[in-house]
Amino acid sequence: MNYADWYTDRMTIRRVRSFQEGALTRQERVTVAENIPCRVYRSGAHGPRMQPTAAYTGSADDKLACANDVDVRAGDELLIWRGRGLGQVHQPVRAFAGEPVCYHEPFGAVMPGLAHQQLALLQKEYLDAEVEEDGAW
Repeated sequence: MNYADWYTDRMTIRRVRSFQEGALTRQERVTVAENIPCRVYRSGAHGPRMQPTAAYTGSADDKLACANDVDVRAGDELLIWRGRGLGQVHQPVRAFAGEPVCYHEPFGAVMPGLAHQQLALLQKEYLDAEVEEDGAW
């Protein structure tokens, strides 16, 4: 069994890099890897939450799994396309990576191919709110 086939999602990894401009140091988010096979899974979900100014989503307990050789670091911005490995087209999910935890293959494993890394995702995207023409919600 090839467990890499389970990675039906694809992600782009963006990381903050420092650039020198004369005497100033400027920081910019740059793409470090694209089209990386991964899989998002959810261990708990909640509906949108209300705040005085807007509703927000992303309070779910989402995690991401990918191969151990992927260079993903805590704080990286991830753009994740669900189902892209299966040819599906969905709006990308924007999230930030937590600390990666690597699970290595034990020597003499009964089921080889289970080595991977997991990381928690922080996703807090604000929803667009529509106001009716008379100003009422």
